[in-house]
Amino acid sequence: MGSTMERTAVQGPRSPPSVKDREGLARQLRALLEDSVKRSPCETILLSGGLDTSVVAEVARSRGLRTAVTVLVGDHPPDEEHALAVAERLHLEHRVVRTDLEGLLAEVPLVVRVMRTFDPMEVRNSIVVARALRAARESGWGSAFTGDAADELFGGYSFLWQKSEEEFDRACERMARVMRFSSFPLGKELGVRVVAPFLDPAIVDLALGLPRDLKVGKVGDDLHGKLLLREAFPDVPNRWRRKDPIEVGSGSAALPRHFRASTSPSELELEQRRILREEGIEIRDAEHLAYFRVFREVFDGKPPVPRHGADPCPKCGYELPSREADFCVTCGAWPARPAQAR
Repeated sequence: MGSTMERTAVQGPRSPPSVKDREGLARQLRALLEDSVKRSPCETILLSGGLDTSVVAEVARSRGLRTAVTVLVGDHPPDEEHALAVAERLHLEHRVVRTDLEGLLAEVPLVVRVMRTFDPMEVRNSIVVARALRAARESGWGSAFTGDAADELFGGYSFLWQKSEEEFDRACERMARVMRFSSFPLGKELGVRVVAPFLDPAIVDLALGLPRDLKVGKVGDDLHGKLLLREAFPDVPNRWRRKDPIEVGSGSAALPRHFRASTSPSELELEQRRILREEGIEIRDAEHLAYFRVFREVFDGKPPVPRHGADPCPKCGYELPSREADFCVTCGAWPARPAQAR
């Protein structure tokens, strides 16, 4: 699910959609998103050029949105052509932050401190979000839209697509209960109010009442998630773009290779053994080690999360976020519970 932190509360069964036909549901979704954007206007948008941010930008442009921020790491990452095209089409003032891996890594201490984590996937994604929010603040923009939650609510993750309808529904409901996003706490830390229109309770209600075939299906020879969202916005040019995680789209996915190249196998093995022996924490690879070192430095050896309590992660000992969580938000271990406990 990507980045963690801010969550939306989902309690009990969801009411079924009030409109039954496919076109009617698409119109309903569009109207709900337009209403959500209208009620919480923002000065800018964190624009990846993926489906979710493109749709929000499309809706928000007619409600006064004039600017966008995009972070690009290295040479021509996948987001570049799409984000530039969306901004140009909507005539947005576009703050494009171009950086290399070393420049992006300057955000690691902030992310580790705010998120209280050394999970490589979390850090890799959230440093891009942090840099975008920092750029927004530097530009004088105090509020920003994101596309958070569309994947969780509308079946955007490919690991869901082969599940049976019952398993699919159960997984979507569970994700809706536990989904949390780093943009909110990072925005608060950096002085930028973050708005995720897809987290509007009415949109959550609609999404959880949709059957699987309105979220996942074949178009031509390709299987896609978020079908109803794509159908609700037929004028978005890149509406059939595949989902790229933040790390892939922005270019920060090169970080594992960067750390492997800068850490010898012997150094990694020695540190893995020492940390496991002295602290009871399993370090998986060179990137994990780098972020753990920052974690230790930032918190000066004082755990920001309880350890070895009633519900600890078996890989690091830090408390899991909830009794139904099977993912450790501190070290990134998955699965963090035996299968029978999930």
